Formats: sequence, structure tokens, C-alpha cells
Amino acid sequence: MNQSDRSSTQPRAYLVTGGAGMLGQAVVSQLLERERDVRILDIEPAKNDRVEVMVGDIRDTAAVRKACEGMDTVIHAAAAVWDAQLPLGIYEDTNIRGTQVLIDTCMELGVPRFVYSSTLDVVMDGKTGHCMADESVPYPTDVKKMNRYAYSKMIGEQTVLRANGPGFSTCSMRIVGMYGPGDRYHLPNVLKYAQKGMNIHLGNGKAHFSHVFCGNAAHAHILAAENLAPGSPVAGQAYFVTDHHTGNFFEFMDPFLEQMGLRCRKVRIPYGLAYVLCWLVERFSSKSNFNRFTLYSTCVDHTYVHDKATRDFGYRPRFTPEQAFDITLDWLKTQKF
Repeated sequence: MNQSDRSSTQPRAYLVTGGAGMLGQAVVSQLLERERDVRILDIEPAKNDRVEVMVGDIRDTAAVRKACEGMDTVIHAAAAVWDAQLPLGIYEDTNIRGTQVLIDTCMELGVPRFVYSSTLDVVMDGKTGHCMADESVPYPTDVKKMNRYAYSKMIGEQTVLRANGPGFSTCSMRIVGMYGPGDRYHLPNVLKYAQKGMNIHLGNGKAHFSHVFCGNAAHAHILAAENLAPGSPVAGQAYFVTDHHTGNFFEFMDPFLEQMGLRCRKVRIPYGLAYVLCWLVERFSSKSNFNRFTLYSTCVDHTYVHDKATRDFGYRPRFTPEQAFDITLDWLKTQKF
């Protein structure tokens, strides 16, 4: 099959980078429902005997080339996700250079479709908030206020969208706060504190935050891929991907704690006091996740709409809030944190 044939038909052969992660697993599962051929590339071995699993690094040109051969679509979900324990250079090395390696390889091999897993962080400047915002929100101009992860994902997204052209169609899915089976960051961190008897809520509880269930985020990626072609409305575009509703970040987590039997007393730390504490922590412990960017992320409005995704490729959440909650809770009960 030549390049023009591959770009003019429905995608059949998918490479999912980061296929061992929360989003990647959900994408793979839904692709298998559609009876697609799936290959995974991840630095961790994915536990799925129904697909071809390749262990490799997206920064490794040889590994990427081997993974991309024969594919007609790449869903790029692999990333170095924010973790204060990681060296700062890992974000640009993985999220910018690794993404460029994938793009270059796809263009060389004639892989016609590329869907990038981005994040709401690409429009977060560390200062101002957004309330039910759409894709017209600009990138931050003062990148010094962004953390290194947000900056690297912003540059990665810009690189992907610039690569869009007649023979190579690209788009970007801006995932909001994601949760679900495989979550390594949001719910596990809250649960660990709750198990120590601490249910800390930062701010006054009025700030709202958009969440998305991993199954809904995966659904958006696949719909985008199926509608991605040269000249289509999706080509060269970025999209926010959200769920049905918004709410305070910490209040969203409380029902999970209650169902897990962790009914510890809430401790509210006012924004001003929390800011001072974060500043002090940053000065004496650069490896702490308790920092000003985290405070800003949870105590300032960050809500977005997915109207553009609905219009351009028919995205609507596949799972209801009740279904998403039950699936996530069932998974949590099997985990040790």
C-alpha cells in the first residue's frame, strides 16, 4: 500500500506510544474493540498479549523506525509527565526531541496520520486562570512562569501542528485533568495523604477544574484519527478534551476517598498561606510536588470546553460520570498505594 492509499482509507494499523500508561491502555483497548491492528512502543513492557509490544525509547531513532514500519497511524501518548523527582532536562529531551524523532520517522516512512496527546498545561502561564475557555486561548508569552513539563508539551504541540501538510496530517488532543484505571499521579497522591489521615484542600474551594475520564480521552483520540486526512477540519488543529462537568479539584477527589473508607477530616489551607509555604518548600526542597505551580493548578480556575472537538470529529464523552466513577473505584480497590 502506497502513501496515498494509506492516507485515503480508514486507519487500520496503529502505533500507540506510551501504550503501557493510563491513556495508552485505554486507547489500545478501544482500538481492539474496533478490530484494529495495534503495536505498542513504551519504555515499560505493556501487559497485553493481544497486541505487538515493543520496549523502546521514543528518543531512540532505530527503535522508533522499527515501531513505525507498516503503520498508517501514530497515536503519540508517551511523555515525561511532571514529577519533581525527575531531572529537569528529561522533559525537553523526551517531549520535544522524542516527538521530533517520531515526526521525522513518520514522514520518512510515509505514515500519514499523527495524533498527539497534549495537555491543558500548554496554555497555563502560572498566573492567570481560564473559565470555560476554548482553543482561542493563546499560548503563554512569558514562558519563564511555566514549569518545564508545560513548556516542553507546548513546544511539542507546536512542532506537531507545524508538521501538518499534504502528505502528513497531524492534530493535537489537549487532555485536561485525567483520571481512571492506571492513574499514577492525581488519585494515588491524594489517597496516600488520606491514608496518613490528611485530606488537605488548598484554597477556598471555589476554583473549578476540568477533568476527563481516560476512556473518554481515548475515545477522542480515536475519533480524531478516523477523521484525520489532508484538508479535513481536523488536520493541523488542537482540541481540548473534557468530560461532562467541572468542579473543585479536591472536592472531585472526596467521593473516591469516602468509598475507599478514608473519611479523614478536611484541612483547608488558605491560598495566601499555601503560597508562602510553597515558596519556602521550593527554596529548601526542589524535589517536592508541593510547589507554586501545583498550587496555581488547583486554586485558580482551569475549565475548558470541547465544543470544537464535537463539531469537527463528533466527540462526546462515551462514558457517563457514574460509569467512569465506578470503573475507577473498582480499579482503586485492587491497588496498593
